[in-house]
Amino acid sequence: MLTPRMQLIFNHVMGKTAADIGTDHAYIPIELIKSGKCERVIATDIRKGPADTAARHIKKQGLNIEIRVGSGLSVLKPGETEDIIIAGMGGKLICSILAEHPQTAAASTLILQPMNGQYELRKFLRENNYKTAAEDLTVEGFKVYNLLVIKECENPVEYNDESDFHLPSALKGHIYFEQLRQKKQRELGKILKGNEDAKSGRNAEVVEYYKKMLERITEK
Repeated sequence: MLTPRMQLIFNHVMGKTAADIGTDHAYIPIELIKSGKCERVIATDIRKGPADTAARHIKKQGLNIEIRVGSGLSVLKPGETEDIIIAGMGGKLICSILAEHPQTAAASTLILQPMNGQYELRKFLRENNYKTAAEDLTVEGFKVYNLLVIKECENPVEYNDESDFHLPSALKGHIYFEQLRQKKQRELGKILKGNEDAKSGRNAEVVEYYKKMLERITEK
C-alpha cells in the first residue's frame, strides 16, 4: 500500500510509460505495473545500493521493471517515457537535474514532488519556460507535500506575484491549503526572525522582503 505522499504521485501518472528518478525501494513503479496503470516503467537511482534494493523488491513481486543506475535524467533518452517522476529530493536538486538534460525534461510530462525548495523550483520552471499544468497537495503525518505537473497545456498555473512562488494562489480552495499556508508562515517566520536577531550582517532589505511575503501569504 502506498503512503499518501506516494499515492499523490501515483494519481497524477497518466501515461502508459513512466520513469521514476531516484526510485529508492521502487514502490511507485511496482504499483504502477501491478495496477495496470502503466505498461512499462523504468526505475532509476544514482547509486547501485538503492538500485539493488529496488531490484529485490521488484523480483519479489514477480514484475518486469527495468532498473537503471545513473545520475538524474542521464539514463533516459528524450521522449523515452510519457511521464517522468522526480520525487523525494529537494527543489534545488530537481532544478539541477532538469538543467543538465533540458531536452529530456521537455519531452515528457514531469511529475515533481520537492521535499523543500518549492520557491526555488517554481522560479526555475518559470524562468525556463516550463508550463505548470497543475499543483496538488497531500498531508502525511505532520508534513504537507507539494506536487507539480509540468507539461504543455493551454491554461497553465499562473504565478501572479512573488508570494505565489511561496504559496500559489492557484491552490486556494484545496482541502490542504490552510495546512500549507501555516507551514509557509512557520518557514518564512523562522527566516525572518533569524535575520532580525542577527548580531552582525543584518540586511534590512532581506528583513523587509520576508515581512512582506508573510503579509502576502497571510492575506490569501
